[in-house]
Amino acid sequence: MDEKGYVFTPTTLLLIIPIVIVAMAYSGIVNDLNMVSTMAVGGDVTSTTALNVFNAMEKGTSDAGRSAAFSATRKVIDERKFFSNTDFDITHNESASKRYIHNRTLIVMNDYIIQSCKDLETQTGRQIYLNNESVTNYTTQLIYYDDITITQENPYGFYINIKGGIPIRVTQKDQTYEGVTPPVKVFVSIQGLEDPYIWINTDFINSNLFFSYPEYDEGTSEPYNFDRTVIKNENPKRIEFLWYCLNGTNNPSDIGLRPYYFPDPHGLSYFDRLENRTNDTSTATNDAKLSSFILGDPLFNYHGSSYVSHLDHEYFAYPTKAPNVNAIQIGGDNMVDPSGYTFYLSDYYMNFFQLQTSY
Repeated sequence: MDEKGYVFTPTTLLLIIPIVIVAMAYSGIVNDLNMVSTMAVGGDVTSTTALNVFNAMEKGTSDAGRSAAFSATRKVIDERKFFSNTDFDITHNESASKRYIHNRTLIVMNDYIIQSCKDLETQTGRQIYLNNESVTNYTTQLIYYDDITITQENPYGFYINIKGGIPIRVTQKDQTYEGVTPPVKVFVSIQGLEDPYIWINTDFINSNLFFSYPEYDEGTSEPYNFDRTVIKNENPKRIEFLWYCLNGTNNPSDIGLRPYYFPDPHGLSYFDRLENRTNDTSTATNDAKLSSFILGDPLFNYHGSSYVSHLDHEYFAYPTKAPNVNAIQIGGDNMVDPSGYTFYLSDYYMNFFQLQTSY
């Protein structure tokens, strides 16, 4: 009999026992499921933390590379001195400017990655180890010099590569993620930075910013499109898009009289310009080189003549390597640049750009 006066017969009791057993078993299953769910969520957070470390490496590398490139250009301009291999202990087959950017990138990148890892540890309760180093308040380096390389494959920037295979471990209690980092390759744009090669070589007169010539059409028979339209009935007479390239308007700063840059296999790379190299001493691949034009004639007193090619590296090489030059005749008059000076080009670049001497 129970407390309410009901009497359970042996048969009734046998019917109740399986229900009690099933209920107890169900309770155990629910507890097991909760434990499995907790482990799954915990493991997911652990692996996601590792993924966020990879993302921090990529983001930190991009920011650090841009900061280092800006610092390199300002160093040359502010000190009025190009990078020289005599100023640095040159190793790893790197030139002076590339080594400087390599070092600066490493410092800023490590700061970013370390702070990101500390934040992730605080947010997730996990412990992070990268390159076999624990992230602590005393950690100053997780990525090392030999872990990154700088390559040039584009005239408007360079790539920073972090090697793959760097050990990473994320732990919390019974959950551990262990693996290695994938290779990271980040493009660092130089667009918008000042070109110290122009600034110093014009005796601190002409300033130019790296902005790409928008009408360059790679892969076509006439990629530069400099003489698509001839304008003879306006003053000044001009050909487009050569005038557009010389004027350099519509860049993000909307600054006129700063010519655009264009890919040029015979030009100079970004690192060449930091080191005041020539196309004879350049170590860059052809697809990493670019050129621009010089407006006016800032070195007239030095040259003793205005009859000089206005292609940047040819202008600065005169008179040691003075090429044959010509003006471009438009309707019988010499074409002038936006500053009002007669525009000259060497015979070589006149042919290279597929321009005519008379229109």
